[in-house]
Amino acid sequence: MVDLWLLGQATTSGLLLGCIYAVVALGLSLIWGVMEIVNFAHGDFLMLSMYLSYFLFTYLGLDPLVGAILGFLMGLALGLLIEKGLIEKVLGSPPIVTILVTFSILLIIRYGAMAAWGPGVKTLHPWYFMAILDLWGVRISMAYLIGALISLAATIALHIFLTRTYTGIALRATSQNRLAAELLGIDAKKMYTLSFCIGVALVGLAGGILSTFYYVIPEVGGRFCMLSFVIVVLGGFGSLLGTFLGGLIIGVAEEISAIFIPPVMKDVVAFILFLLILMLKPSGLFGEVTR
Repeated sequence: MVDLWLLGQATTSGLLLGCIYAVVALGLSLIWGVMEIVNFAHGDFLMLSMYLSYFLFTYLGLDPLVGAILGFLMGLALGLLIEKGLIEKVLGSPPIVTILVTFSILLIIRYGAMAAWGPGVKTLHPWYFMAILDLWGVRISMAYLIGALISLAATIALHIFLTRTYTGIALRATSQNRLAAELLGIDAKKMYTLSFCIGVALVGLAGGILSTFYYVIPEVGGRFCMLSFVIVVLGGFGSLLGTFLGGLIIGVAEEISAIFIPPVMKDVVAFILFLLILMLKPSGLFGEVTR
């Protein structure tokens, strides 16, 4: 019989981790929802942000959360550069073309990082790395808690932007019907650029957050890119609310499964959920309803 305290502990940790997973996946979901392209380099943008936080912490003594903010700004700049320089040139091409372009970006970033910084594992140890908050008997990692609060704030800010500002509403209109949006005077190309920049910026923010408790290596983006696909498919492509809830589901599923199986195998649970959703409900749990 499973100890209820242990189950509660795993659920709490899973919810906190799921908030961070959700921000990683929200950028992928936004880019897909507006531009209808799959960004295979998504996780490697996250990796660049993790390295940025590592170097800022190691050589300048800046907190990794400062690195997260700078990672967000780096993502905006990098997203603008890549979207204008590469992605914009292949929009409207067959899907295989955009897949090959984003996969080529993945290879350049990943193996460029390996050549520049080597394959070794790097870690950060800010003051809250090992700090634990005891809340009514439930032990909560301060790194998880701080990361989850920042992720939740970012998610709320994105929701407000998309639902309460003219630009955000124009972005949603473009995702729903580009032709109708253009007839209303919305510049679809600008909306594409904006969505790509925000998507990369969000994963840049998440990279800084993850660096506070996760190891940094050139291949780290591969895991989080795959998790992002699982979360987006689980919630429904283009559904931001579904993506957030999908992140929570995957976070909780991984932490609870680690009670029963070796922790190194917990990703298997996420991929089993991925296959089940593809077979039983390819549109995702939330489909287009919450888009």
